[in-house]
Amino acid sequence: MECRVLGLLKKTAAAKGRVGISIGRDQIAVAIIRRDGGAAALERCDVVPFDPKAGADAAALALRSVDLPRMAISVVLRPEDYQLALVEAPDVPPAELRAAMRWRLKDAIDFRVEDAVIDVFDVPTQHRAAQGRMMYAVAARRGAIERYATALAGNPSFDVIDVPELCLRNLAALLPAAASGVALLHLGEVAATIVLVRGSTFYFARQMDLQATLRIASGSALSDRVDAGSVVLELQRSLDYYERHFDQPPITRIAVSPPGSRAASLAEDLARETGLEVTTLDLGALLDCATELDAAVQAQCLLAVGAALREEHRSL
Repeated sequence: MECRVLGLLKKTAAAKGRVGISIGRDQIAVAIIRRDGGAAALERCDVVPFDPKAGADAAALALRSVDLPRMAISVVLRPEDYQLALVEAPDVPPAELRAAMRWRLKDAIDFRVEDAVIDVFDVPTQHRAAQGRMMYAVAARRGAIERYATALAGNPSFDVIDVPELCLRNLAALLPAAASGVALLHLGEVAATIVLVRGSTFYFARQMDLQATLRIASGSALSDRVDAGSVVLELQRSLDYYERHFDQPPITRIAVSPPGSRAASLAEDLARETGLEVTTLDLGALLDCATELDAAVQAQCLLAVGAALREEHRSL
């Protein structure tokens, strides 16, 4: 399952690892995964601050200060940079798929489709006879793609711009429960992402607005505690879709990320309200880490680590 967002960058030969980069508003997270001998090891996990008021080149200058190894590089899109839609695939030859998908997305995204860079990736065959082949389409803002390309200009190893959902898939696939199916619930700043994975196969993703749940939990003003009741509804819809459309056995295990007090309290509430097995995701338990990572560092670097875990080298 490949999403070389978005067909812009040249393919790099497979290497013994990958660098994952997540560029935030005022900091850059850099993760380095090595696979010498096959097992994934987290060699480095750095957070580099920069001043966003310093101009458009601030992130690029911060990246140049990082001693990156000669390995393939993935950069993760921010939530505001793209939209993801599950749509029926157009009945066209593979070479025409992205162009045909552009017009199918015209009314499904909240910015001009002419300003979007489009890519697609498959999901497993759904078992509803009346429904055609479904796939996910990524519509990324062209300006965002250009900013990332500028930030890493001159680095010949930069080959992929990725989406958070597939980075989360890479992390979920490491969970012991992934073999029989697992739901990873990732808490972002203002939105949460639910990703359903079996083995290393991505089945489904859903996003939900966290601000509403944070207000419900506190009464009016935003708080740090997520309202479990709101999350349970979206989670159950996702699990029901997975069982019904993919003819899979129920998922009974949930992991919440990133680790910390917010994830821990939500995991406790979800376990009580759903009766399912709910844990928090801990990179230290999933990867051979060169140094111990506290919850704050894991929260900052989680998507960068997911990007660095990418193993696909084949374009759609």
